[in-house]
Amino acid sequence: MPHHHLSYKKLLVCLVATTFVLAACAAPATTLTPVTGSATPITGNSEPASVETLRLPGGGYWGHPSPFGFNRGPGYVRASLLFDTLVWRDAGGQTIPWLATDWSLSEDELTWTFTLRDGVFWQDGQPLTADDVVFSIAYYKAHPGAAWFMAQINEIESATQVSDNQVAVRLVRPFAPFIQTTAEAMCIFPRHIWEDVADPQTFIEPEAFIGSGAYRLIEYSQAEGTYLFESNPDFFLGEPYVRRIEFVPAGDPILSLSNREIAAFDKFGGVTEEMLEPFRKEPFAVTEASGEWGMFLYFNLEKETPLRDVRVRQAIAHAVDREALVERVLFGFGDAGNPGFLPPANPSYAPGVKSYPLDLEQAKALLEEAGYDGTPIEMAYSPDWIMASARVVEIIEAGLSEIGISLEPVSMDQATLDAAAQEGSYEMMITGFGGLGGDPDQLRRSFAGSSTATGFSRARGYNNPDFDTLAEAQVSMKAAAERQEAVGKMQAILAEDLPVLPLYYTDRVVAFDAGVFDNWYFTPGGFGGGIPLPYNKHQFITGLPEGLVIKDSPG
Repeated sequence: MPHHHLSYKKLLVCLVATTFVLAACAAPATTLTPVTGSATPITGNSEPASVETLRLPGGGYWGHPSPFGFNRGPGYVRASLLFDTLVWRDAGGQTIPWLATDWSLSEDELTWTFTLRDGVFWQDGQPLTADDVVFSIAYYKAHPGAAWFMAQINEIESATQVSDNQVAVRLVRPFAPFIQTTAEAMCIFPRHIWEDVADPQTFIEPEAFIGSGAYRLIEYSQAEGTYLFESNPDFFLGEPYVRRIEFVPAGDPILSLSNREIAAFDKFGGVTEEMLEPFRKEPFAVTEASGEWGMFLYFNLEKETPLRDVRVRQAIAHAVDREALVERVLFGFGDAGNPGFLPPANPSYAPGVKSYPLDLEQAKALLEEAGYDGTPIEMAYSPDWIMASARVVEIIEAGLSEIGISLEPVSMDQATLDAAAQEGSYEMMITGFGGLGGDPDQLRRSFAGSSTATGFSRARGYNNPDFDTLAEAQVSMKAAAERQEAVGKMQAILAEDLPVLPLYYTDRVVAFDAGVFDNWYFTPGGFGGGIPLPYNKHQFITGLPEGLVIKDSPG
């Protein structure tokens, strides 16, 4: 795929047929700034009224940032700068108004009514209306496989326009996680651009990146993994505190931050106190949070392999030294995997489930009971993972060798690994993802037999009627304690059945140049449906951890 360099000059050409082009769209094209020089540090004791440039490590190519073109959480981060959702989330993990200023639920818990903010415009000058919201939801429903999987579009029955500024969203059933997993995650996009687009995932014309968001896309490059954004002066809250965001290549983010070539780097594991120590001194600072991202060993139960026998999976759990993974891979910055799937950072975490301590003799006994005949098992993994993937493979392979299981590691790049997860073309797989601190309905989406979810978090071939009954019931439970109890039972079932063995959860760290920007935080429960990254757009827009007032704005 070639580079895509989007400039406002090109954007203006594509939009001359419209009568609402903003003068701001005529800004000159910009070119990528190399990762050299200063990251615009603050000098003296006075704070500026804004941050002109925030340069961040790109970390590779995460798709094109339309509502349908991005990949995983980092891709959503980039798309979220361009496109808004009905509601959002701040540093306290609280749902805050965004496109909608107010929302309410009907007595039967089936209809959410959203009142939209006045005076919101698309970046081509046309007004954002209730019709755009209704259209976006209908378009998602017409292209369910293309929608952001965390948004749970399938739980929506319909959307209708109630008035000029109100939209009623009718649900299929009472759905407790709706605000976090759908309203906070579902990007709204303009009808006048998308209504004639047949294939949303391949739509990469300049118009595909016109949203209502606080930033406008200047340029992106698949080859370099660069994404350049500039502030939208007509954003509904006012011009953002951070005026320009650059995701750029940084081969060694730690060195790049030390040299003040970038403004921050974040790490999920693989970091030591020795690495962080220089950044605990001015002008740098460090923010840490417990893990909402995990690494897992998935078992494909659709295939005819020894893994179909739960005793073989339990034997593997007893043979994989998860504590060693925490010490040798995470250097102590994290927690060993919970066989119930959810991490300790999730409020619904159930600590008392079956734990499978390291016990090679018990593992051998389980294999003997299962009649395991020594058949080798393939294990797919990607060396692209930053969490010392080779070391993870080494520890797993050593443990299984001790109990007589022969592994055949299959290395593939991250995109191929994700495709294998999507297709189910693997026997056993090491994969990782976040969203684990958000709503516990994640368990239903990943493990219920009735789930329509696909992708890297879906357990292939797992089916337990007791789990399914609890999974379907908990989404409609009104009482928090009742739902918590149901979710706890679901984790106990997963720990017994082991369709997946959680290996570890990584603590999260962001080290940053406080002289450039100091409003860094990890959102409790994540944003955009549960993304655990430290790149919540709210912090860049307002410059503050809470509220909708932009720091040092004239108003």
